[in-house]
Amino acid sequence: MPLRPTAKPLDPLDPFDDVLATRVDSARLQHNLAAFRDVLAEIEKLRRLDLTDVHPAVVFHPASPYEKAT
Repeated sequence: MPLRPTAKPLDPLDPFDDVLATRVDSARLQHNLAAFRDVLAEIEKLRRLDLTDVHPAVVFHPASPYEKAT
């Protein structure tokens, strides 16, 4: 399958190209990363939280509607 004249081949080492199959030029990617830098920093803080001793507020049991009440 030939590429469009403006399309670049996918780089298998680039997670954006590999996972999302997108073709974002580096200037646009840098702009987006700068625009969302604060959001990404907050997400990283959340990822570092140790929640092993905290029970979740909501527990999803997909079979619960089908269980018989006792």
